[in-house]
Amino acid sequence: MVGESRRWMILVVTTWIQAFTGTNLDFSSYSSHLKSVMGISQLQLNYLSVASDLGKLFGWCCGVSLFYLPLSLLLLVSAFMGLLGYGFQWLLIQRFISLPYVL
Repeated sequence: MVGESRRWMILVVTTWIQAFTGTNLDFSSYSSHLKSVMGISQLQLNYLSVASDLGKLFGWCCGVSLFYLPLSLLLLVSAFMGLLGYGFQWLLIQRFISLPYVL
């Protein structure tokens, strides 16, 4: 029974992590605005999309680390990572920072 409740706890925590870090399907909703504000090409936008997908893959590591770290620490780390990632994108859209593209 302990293993069964652990599985449900993992499901609940992964849902919380997704809630803290935002939805996984929102890049397409703001990518055209990001492209126009930054004045980047479609190829450069594709690179940003790949970086977004790699960030989602990194979220898988949070799920695995739940076996080794306490829940409160994992939620704190995921909230910080979400704030950092979306904050960085906000800084890009507001043109406070710029990304150097080599291509």
